[in-house]
Amino acid sequence: MKITPIRAGAPAESDKLVCRVLLASLDALYATAYRLTSAADVAEDLVQEAAKKALKARPLLKDERSARAWLFRILINAVRDHFRRHRVWEDLEPAAEELDTPVDLESVTRATAQDVRAALGQLKPSSRVIVILVDVEEFTLAEASEMLKLPIGTVASRLSRARAELRKLLSAYESKSTQRRGGL
Repeated sequence: MKITPIRAGAPAESDKLVCRVLLASLDALYATAYRLTSAADVAEDLVQEAAKKALKARPLLKDERSARAWLFRILINAVRDHFRRHRVWEDLEPAAEELDTPVDLESVTRATAQDVRAALGQLKPSSRVIVILVDVEEFTLAEASEMLKLPIGTVASRLSRARAELRKLLSAYESKSTQRRGGL
């Protein structure tokens, strides 16, 4: 049996771009999937699924920043589908969303990494994904909005609520002087 290559000639620029960004993002994709699912085997499967879809659609990409966001969008969609199959993902009505006060990052940085991970794990997956995309992976609200296919105001509101919930979960790290001044 003779095997013939799928493509002949030099790889297109979009092929190189996707491969470069995919390889550079694998650890972050896995970490994100693991943070969202808390299961190494599920995270590996979801990253593999995202990589497979990205490689199939590679001619569509033009620049590196959009390629990274696009990879994460594929992953988030795979995670969302996984949770929906298991009836865990919860979507809130955008009309019920209200903005909260911003998080005091100083109090969060005093928390140990293990406690922050545990608190993050207690968030609903639909809240956890926004915190991970914006605060961990450093995507903009607009990029997270596009990835999650939600209005930017909804993403901002959910991020605010998720941060407030994290503050509550990590309240043991709040200093006595901060408590006397009126909290975070």
